Amino acid sequence: MTTQTQTVQLAVRPAGSENEPEPDSTPKPPALPPISRKKQAAVLSSAFVTIALTIGYNQTYGVFQEYYLSSSQDVLVPSPFQQVSSPTALLAFVGTLCYGLTWAGGILVNPMISRIEYGSWASTTPSTRPWRRRISRLMTPKTVTISGVLIVFLGFLLASFSNAIWELLLTQGLMVGLGMSLLYFPFLAPAPEYFAKHRATAMGFILAGGGTGGVIFSPVIRVLLSSVGGRWTLRIWALFNLLAGLPVAWAVPRSRYATVSTAQGPERRNTHVSRALAARPTFIFSVGAAFFQAAGAQLPLAFIPSYTVCLGFTSGKGASLLAVSNVINAVFRVLTGYAGDRFGRQNTLILTLFIAAISVFAFWLSSALSNSASSAFSLWLAFIVLYSISAGGYYSLFPALIAEVFGIRQYAAVNAFILLVRGFGTLFGSPVGGQLLGGADEGARAYANISYWDGGLLLGATICCIGVRWFDAKGKGWKWIA
Repeated sequence: MTTQTQTVQLAVRPAGSENEPEPDSTPKPPALPPISRKKQAAVLSSAFVTIALTIGYNQTYGVFQEYYLSSSQDVLVPSPFQQVSSPTALLAFVGTLCYGLTWAGGILVNPMISRIEYGSWASTTPSTRPWRRRISRLMTPKTVTISGVLIVFLGFLLASFSNAIWELLLTQGLMVGLGMSLLYFPFLAPAPEYFAKHRATAMGFILAGGGTGGVIFSPVIRVLLSSVGGRWTLRIWALFNLLAGLPVAWAVPRSRYATVSTAQGPERRNTHVSRALAARPTFIFSVGAAFFQAAGAQLPLAFIPSYTVCLGFTSGKGASLLAVSNVINAVFRVLTGYAGDRFGRQNTLILTLFIAAISVFAFWLSSALSNSASSAFSLWLAFIVLYSISAGGYYSLFPALIAEVFGIRQYAAVNAFILLVRGFGTLFGSPVGGQLLGGADEGARAYANISYWDGGLLLGATICCIGVRWFDAKGKGWKWIA
């Protein structure tokens, strides 16, 4: 009986290669094209002016609100000053509706911009009908931003013909907010893609446009209201937004991903939050921080003019203090962004939010409960300074933090969703604060409940940011500078 033997050839591994990993066959995402300093400067300047026109105006609405509540206003009939129950909360909602829609609109504007970029710049886009090709050529990011400027113009113009608060809600609130959203997001969404090493500093500079706009707009609006009245102020403001907004809208940058080629054409940004991403603890805590911070951060800005008048000073003094707050806020947004790049964006964000919350309890609440007029005003000034220093940290650091925690390719999706939540937070915070406002006979103490409410919201935002820091470190490994 014969035995057949089969020879099996064994592959010989070269010496010294036992611990070498096998080559990674996973395709790497295409690299972004290089960017020049000139282009970065153009993005910085155009986005800065856009933030000034949108967020800067929103931060000065308190001047309009104080005017609508005054005896000299010429817009609302009957005058709120003559009503038994002052509609402070409803008038505050005009501003918060505009602010909220400016942010919340990103959930629709970002996907729309992404689709426009993908269709307009992809030579392989299937379109056999001539009318579809014509529409595709017309639909560009410039179309969106210019439409936003025109809607803002119409909103202010129509508001000048209003006689009731519900008409202001539709025009100065709804229309202006929607228009500002169409202008705001096409600039803000691609901006972080143009910066890597100094991203927090760059975003701090861009978002400092909000404070700078507030510095300029607050006294200008106050002077216009005093000299030409509310109706002509709204018409002048409509014309200003048209003339200043159109050149900026024309300079909108496109996403850098639109120039990245793949087998299917230009790489399209992810603009939707997946279920897996939404289930991550870092995302959940980020959403909570966004809601609480947005609900609490705008309360002091909305009530600076009226609380200053309540302390016995003029409305002009209140507008000046609002301008001072915006000056400090604008400067420290840049400095906070720089500090975030040096000492960790998450660390700096937690610290600034905590200081903002403590300043509310230590100074604004103490001012409201003080029995001495001089000490009440001194505490109020201390609050404005400290709060303005710390409150800008979130705005300059959170965009860069999103890119750091979730990745730059997830930035558009996460940022749009978080700003939607911020919009809801804004719509929630100030109206509730208006309802918590006490009667006119209580004097400064009427604002005590608002102080408790504001401080609690900012503490909630601080705790949520600590949650983001904890779970991000748990997943990536602990680092002191993060």
